[in-house]
Amino acid sequence: LGWPPGARSSAVERPPYKRVVGGSIPSAPTALIDYGRRVTTPAGGPSRRHVLQLGGVALASLVAGCTRAPQRTLGLSHPEPTAVRPTRAAGRSAARPGFSALSAQLSSPLLLAGAAGYAVAARLYNPRFDRGAHPAAIARCASARDVAACVRFAAAGGAPIRLRAGGHSYGGWSTGPGLVADVRRMGGVAVDTASGTALVGAGALLVDVYAALAAKGMALAAGSCPTVGVTGLTLGGGVGVLTRAFGLTCDALRSIRLVTADGVVREVGPRTDPDLFWALRGGGGGSFGAVTACTFAVRPAPTVTTFFLEWSFGHAEAVLAAWQRWMAGADKRLWSTCKLLATPARGGLRAVVAGTWIGPSSGLQQQLRPLLTAVGAPPRSRNAHVLGYGQAMLFEAGCRGQSAAQCTAQALSPARRQPFAATSAILAGPLPSAGIHAAVAGVRAGLGVPGMVEGGISFDALGGAVAAIAPGDTAFVHRHALATVQYTATWDGTLTPAAFDAYVRGQRSALRRWTGLSAYVNYADPAIADSGTAYWGANLARLRAVKRRYDPGGLFTFPQSVHP
Repeated sequence: LGWPPGARSSAVERPPYKRVVGGSIPSAPTALIDYGRRVTTPAGGPSRRHVLQLGGVALASLVAGCTRAPQRTLGLSHPEPTAVRPTRAAGRSAARPGFSALSAQLSSPLLLAGAAGYAVAARLYNPRFDRGAHPAAIARCASARDVAACVRFAAAGGAPIRLRAGGHSYGGWSTGPGLVADVRRMGGVAVDTASGTALVGAGALLVDVYAALAAKGMALAAGSCPTVGVTGLTLGGGVGVLTRAFGLTCDALRSIRLVTADGVVREVGPRTDPDLFWALRGGGGGSFGAVTACTFAVRPAPTVTTFFLEWSFGHAEAVLAAWQRWMAGADKRLWSTCKLLATPARGGLRAVVAGTWIGPSSGLQQQLRPLLTAVGAPPRSRNAHVLGYGQAMLFEAGCRGQSAAQCTAQALSPARRQPFAATSAILAGPLPSAGIHAAVAGVRAGLGVPGMVEGGISFDALGGAVAAIAPGDTAFVHRHALATVQYTATWDGTLTPAAFDAYVRGQRSALRRWTGLSAYVNYADPAIADSGTAYWGANLARLRAVKRRYDPGGLFTFPQSVHP
């Protein structure tokens, strides 16, 4: 959520993190890109604290587990189509579950708790979960056959199962006390320019997908955090800097390969298992099966003009008021975010509007003019950059001047990780003046939260192509909303999360009068009591029906999954 003075970011679909700015994507010789071999950050590179001291950087995007990653494949081989009668996973004991039988079916040995390499393999993106439940075993799946073996083992009563790709679950649900099926080795990307499609392995990270697409002159609208797994992001909807122009990531989904609770690999699309395909476009990750690959429709890559505008916080109410009116009628080629930020360690408050434009670069000023006029005060900082698609995606990820591999190297090292708290809401329409005042007051109160590095609110625009699809046509129900709203706080890891959870949830409560109870499933918050209604609204009943059909025993279960 925060950037160095004079820098920009319009990133969404990512938690807050420390930022290192830099970006370019190298050309690739083939359509099948293997980013398994990571490079390490140069020894002379800045540490987290050093970056924090340089120019007041509160966040960086060098995140997630890519250090010494094994070779990654598409992982498309099929298992024997053996059906297993599913049994309920919740409450199944993980003690001594007989993992040796499962290990014999896998392409690589299971990692059991205490084994060499287990601690690194078990690590999630958010270090706040380091002290939580740790799995009894981690299966490092390299193929659909491996994934199916894990599902059959769990369905037969071996152990409760959790699925993991990027490990970014806001609720920490990428892990659990039983078996974790980790698909990060299944991260290949194959781009077919003739058909305009990309076949993406379930473990692919966003930055790798962007690099493979850019090498072929193609593009996909998705998020900004470089190490988010594309599978989880897609299943929840997928919001990013090209959303208003191209739609949600799930809107580009053409088919999906997954293992359902009966242990069978299915090719799911609009003509085969149409109800399941509907549910997989916005119904959230981990509820209906274990994904092994996705096929997306991709587009010719656009030239992207990024922009960044910052005002002093005294203009925050005027900025938010102007932004929401501006975005409600904006050209769909324009996307933006409005961020109100507090950095207590420096006593700082900022109001920022940043975004992207994929029309003619000469037309950006005309697009910005209504916003600037409505605010009535010039920004104290502004800049714009005209970039190719691949460069723009690295730029938005905070990785300018780096390759995709460099962007993710050492991302789970102690120097790179920072805990965060987050929750969300959905903004159906513009906030009235009282709501704007409450939002600004809530951010200002962040200055009084001891130990917080940065906190605030991000309003990320929807509309455009998102609204062109009816709320019931996919499981993503918030089609007609103005924006998603994300409340966040980061802190140094020596503190406990309680005060920061209270801060973000207090902000959500303060705006509930205007935003209601709705929330975005990819920004999951365990404190949301009626999460099914919050995430899916009128689509929840149909999602439950799909769950009853494909997973009646609740094999794929976690606290905020779809329940039958």
